[in-house]
Amino acid sequence: MKLNKPVFVIGKRADNLVEALKESPRTITVWVRSGRFKNKFPIIRSAVVYEAKSNVDAKDYVKKFVAVLSFPKTHTKLSVLRGITPERITQLLAFTKRDRLIRTQTHDFDRFKSKKSFSSWEKRGKTIYTLVSRNGGLAGIIWFGKKPFKNYKFTFAIRVYPPARGKGLSKKFMELVIDNFSKNHKKPSFWLKTAKGNARALKLYRRFGFKVIPAKEEYGEVVMTYKS
Repeated sequence: MKLNKPVFVIGKRADNLVEALKESPRTITVWVRSGRFKNKFPIIRSAVVYEAKSNVDAKDYVKKFVAVLSFPKTHTKLSVLRGITPERITQLLAFTKRDRLIRTQTHDFDRFKSKKSFSSWEKRGKTIYTLVSRNGGLAGIIWFGKKPFKNYKFTFAIRVYPPARGKGLSKKFMELVIDNFSKNHKKPSFWLKTAKGNARALKLYRRFGFKVIPAKEEYGEVVMTYKS
């Protein structure tokens, strides 16, 4: 679900948020779970898009909001946000260490070995978007880097972590993020490297419109390019 002009309703009472959603299905409901009502869940659990830990967290969510992405055939909603919080950096490091697919098919283990290495990597011109669950958990990440290759200005990378992986979310996540990124960059073009044996990633990129540059295959990786 992509919203051009979302209406946000923030509150401490989940039942009030349910009523707000009934008034308009376009409403983005943010439940601030603090105070006397923090354990009083809504009757319709899917009515809350995001559970904020504080008013500050809620305001930060609204500021960084891009879109809502729904799990196919379920009522579960994920949020696409600009940037990454310190808490989600910690989650990213944990995923990188324990996820076999990430360890064997990407270079993330070197990028995200520690908070220090992440900080050093981020400072090299990265633009980050995150896919976040209702309770704030990191479900995925996309980043762009300022590193030209021929006529392609930005690097591109996407990661989707369990349990969101394999649910048909990656292509839509890419669409929403590239659309948002393009608002500040006129007709941006991207390139990426991926392991030649990573069939899942190759299929996703090809479906999206990335094309392989055969002459650039090296060290078991292929280079792919895309123009929006």
